[in-house]
Amino acid sequence: MPGTQSIQGIISNLDTNSIIDTIIKSERQPATLLEKDKALKTQQVAAYQAIAAKFLALKTSVASLMRNGSFDLANINVSDDTVLSATADGQVKSGTYRMRVLSLATNHQLATQGFDSATTNILGTGTITISIGDKSPTTINIADGQNSLIGIKNAINNAHIGVTASIINDGTSSKAYRLLLTADKTGAKNKINISTALSGGENIDLTGSSFDNPEETSFSSSSTAGVTLGSTAVYTGNQNKTYTFTVAGNGVQTIGSDNIVLNWTDGTNSGSIVVNQADTEYELTGTGADGLKLTFSAGNLTAGDSFQVNTFAPLLQKAGDAQIAIGADNTDSGSPIIINSDTNTFEDVIPGIRVDIKKLSDPGSSITIKTDIDTTGIKNLITGFIDKYNDAMKFIDDQNTYNQDTKESGVLFSDFSLQVMQSSLRSAATSIVKGLDKQFNSLSSIGIRSDANGRLTVSDSSKLMSAIQENAEAFVKIFTDSGSTSSPYLEFVSAGSKTIAGEDYDVNITQAATHGYLQGMGINNPSGTPLTIDSSNNTLKFRIDGVVSNDIVLSSRTYNSGAELANELQTRINADSKIGNRGVTVEWVDLGSTGYLKLTASSYGSTSKVEIMTSITNTAFNILGLSQGLSRYGMDVAGTINGEPATGTGQILTGKEKNATTEGLKIKVTLGEHDLIDGSEGTISINKGIASSLDKVLDNMTKSIDGTIARRVTALNNQIADIDEQIKAIDDRLAKRREDLYTEYQNMETALQSYQSESSYLETQLNQISNNFKQMTSNNK
Repeated sequence: MPGTQSIQGIISNLDTNSIIDTIIKSERQPATLLEKDKALKTQQVAAYQAIAAKFLALKTSVASLMRNGSFDLANINVSDDTVLSATADGQVKSGTYRMRVLSLATNHQLATQGFDSATTNILGTGTITISIGDKSPTTINIADGQNSLIGIKNAINNAHIGVTASIINDGTSSKAYRLLLTADKTGAKNKINISTALSGGENIDLTGSSFDNPEETSFSSSSTAGVTLGSTAVYTGNQNKTYTFTVAGNGVQTIGSDNIVLNWTDGTNSGSIVVNQADTEYELTGTGADGLKLTFSAGNLTAGDSFQVNTFAPLLQKAGDAQIAIGADNTDSGSPIIINSDTNTFEDVIPGIRVDIKKLSDPGSSITIKTDIDTTGIKNLITGFIDKYNDAMKFIDDQNTYNQDTKESGVLFSDFSLQVMQSSLRSAATSIVKGLDKQFNSLSSIGIRSDANGRLTVSDSSKLMSAIQENAEAFVKIFTDSGSTSSPYLEFVSAGSKTIAGEDYDVNITQAATHGYLQGMGINNPSGTPLTIDSSNNTLKFRIDGVVSNDIVLSSRTYNSGAELANELQTRINADSKIGNRGVTVEWVDLGSTGYLKLTASSYGSTSKVEIMTSITNTAFNILGLSQGLSRYGMDVAGTINGEPATGTGQILTGKEKNATTEGLKIKVTLGEHDLIDGSEGTISINKGIASSLDKVLDNMTKSIDGTIARRVTALNNQIADIDEQIKAIDDRLAKRREDLYTEYQNMETALQSYQSESSYLETQLNQISNNFKQMTSNNK
């Protein structure tokens, strides 16, 4: 190995180690050049990785421009946010709106009369029938053991019919427990309708108003007269309230001898009555009297004595709509627009704004809502994109520079792939969006230009602001994909990667999307042959689009029409916690003396289906004709786009993978089977916005496996690996070369040593001969 051997020229007096090192160094020059090339390519890999990071940051910014609702930024100012709030939920337009809150949406609430116990079975048994608004009524059975307030409460809640029952304690000394019914939803259309048929015990009253018997609250021991409710007293009011009576005057007063003044108040109204005879009805007069009459027995009353009379009104709160007035208030000329809602939320009243009301407006005052497009926010979104774009372009330039003075260049100077990527980005950013009006079809049309260095800059800020404020829809289309169709049954969803902008694609539909359904067998029409449901045949269970319902229990009663039966089943399905939100519709198909039930899913396509689940007892499937019914999956939409095959999923038609022009293009097709025609149903034309074009370019560059940068980095790493192999081969060869040189020099030293020994021997011999010759010559003389 290099450096593991050493030899000194002891015989030759040569520095053989230095000579060998010099030879090896000279012969290793190709490896040194390769190492420099490797270092450069390693820097290039790092540069490309840094470029990828810049591109990904730009891609994130571009995605924010493409995101649905990205440009729906608004400034909303409400003059009194304690009355209402306003939030953006779409594209907002600038404007000022005046509004008054006239009423809030309320839940209908009813309460029964009071009872002494909530748990004792003191009520009658039988049925309670409840409906919400115009929905089909539900009959609830109240059996023995259920005939307490709590039992009835549980029975109502278990029916899941849009009403919540609870027990309240009103705090009175007797009959303090009441059953409270509250509609689950607000609005006038959600009024609770209730009737009872209970016998064998007390009934619950949810329809009539009444007075309770007077209760003494503070009577002197000297007071001997009694007070009772008048026999003809009928409460004509509609509020729960308390009348408080106080004896006026001084000291003890006798009924029949004195004119005794009793002052009364109901908390809002007040008045007085004069009592001077026993066993006579005294009727309150004036506002708030509401039919109250009292009778006093003979005896005394004492000044300061007091008693109370409570009223009972089942209606605690009306089912009310929210109501607002848009426009002029009472003091203005002109007529406001009155708008109702069954909730406290108003949508589409102001473009792009949702209004949630909280309380009534003060009399004579109105709330001002000022809306304006958030031009600053949108501009910041655009300038954020510009900054990321310019940052990426500058970084590319920095890698591709050459300094004439220092003769130094960037690590990617003259890199062809880099130049192509930069050119592609610049072309996408400055391109014209096909299919748009020339006034709004490019960045330059809204005041954004590319300068001499290829950087984007807002060259005309007023032009940009004008585009945002006055032409928001056109402004958004510059950045995002959009599409237009020639048919109301075709809707653009998203563009594919190969979709050609500006071209009309024919859409030919061969199969409209359909709903899954369950069609029952024919049964006798209940209008001619009434159908009775009882506890032996009242239970159903369905699977809708793969979701299984709870047990659905129909009301036990006799149904006299198919529509009544369908309404009951519809109500029960809607109330189910598992499938109630899946939009199943129930209809009765009348065929005269017979007919059938049909249940249809709201979903479309091959996953849409309505099925019965037979693993239950007391099933109603047989009597309703559903056990032998026909269950069918829905059909996916089918057809072609631009003559190329497409895949249907529900109502969405998607161009197939590897299609030349429509791969990934998605269209929503809303036509029904009866709308199909021969040939094309219409055309669709796609506009690919600048953000979309940039996203596609960036995606091609930054893909982790086959993106431009990934391929370039892979190629460089492969080159680095090849260089490493070449360097290793050179070093391996030079290691052998070094060993050979050491051997050669060792042999040379050995040979020189041998020559030196022979030379010494010969010199000795010659000297001996010379000496011998001299001796012989001396002897001869």
